[in-house]
Amino acid sequence: MKNTKINKSVIIDSHCHLDFRTLANDISGVLSRAKSEGVHKMLTIGTNYREISEIISLSERYEEIFFATGVHPNQPSDDLKFNNEDLLSICEHKRMIGVGETGLDFHYSQGSKKDQIKSLIQHIEVAKEADLPVIIHARNADKEIGKILSEQYHKSPFKCVMHCFSSGSYLAEEVIDLGFYLSMSGIITFKNSQNLRKIFSKVPIDKVLVETDSPYLAPAPHRGKSNEPAFVSFIAKKGAEVLNVDEDFFRNQTTKNFFTLFKKAF
Repeated sequence: MKNTKINKSVIIDSHCHLDFRTLANDISGVLSRAKSEGVHKMLTIGTNYREISEIISLSERYEEIFFATGVHPNQPSDDLKFNNEDLLSICEHKRMIGVGETGLDFHYSQGSKKDQIKSLIQHIEVAKEADLPVIIHARNADKEIGKILSEQYHKSPFKCVMHCFSSGSYLAEEVIDLGFYLSMSGIITFKNSQNLRKIFSKVPIDKVLVETDSPYLAPAPHRGKSNEPAFVSFIAKKGAEVLNVDEDFFRNQTTKNFFTLFKKAF
């Protein structure tokens, strides 16, 4: 990927899916292209902790890769039901640095609302016990997620990032008030995302992360193609513009934010 205008200072892809075939089949190329864009660390996410042998292997083979896992809200209801101790045991792995992604998705999975809510609360309980941050997926459930996160935080505090944030200003304000982070994805570069850019323009830069969610949501000018960690550079460029800061500062600050949130990463 050639773009001489992109600053090559270090940046981190805080959320990707390296076990998906489009990336896993070319992992050495993916890592090489990422490094050429300054992406020296990345967090790969398991969507069902029962099936994570590949992401654990990747994290053990490559020092650039950390992993997190849980049960994605779009998983079948039977998989959303789990024993906290099973997930806690995986949290002991030295390369597992976060719990999730979990959350609520009332767009694709309306039929499992009750199971999703119970699963989300369990993930938060596990994260508290393991002293790891929670990684949240939110779609068409802003009010419910805001209520649950606030209630659980006030029972006992925990750390959290809203992955691939594309919700409304209500949820943004709610979670920022709790000290949580918002993660900026390739959606920020889409032409029809003016409202999202407006929301992020008001977020304190020390509460912003960047991610690709690859292989999904490739940023402009690669929209519609398979996404990969190297493309986080395009997100950083747009993010710096939205927050009206120098791109190098944006990259350095979001990298600092990553290590502040994911304290187990090293």
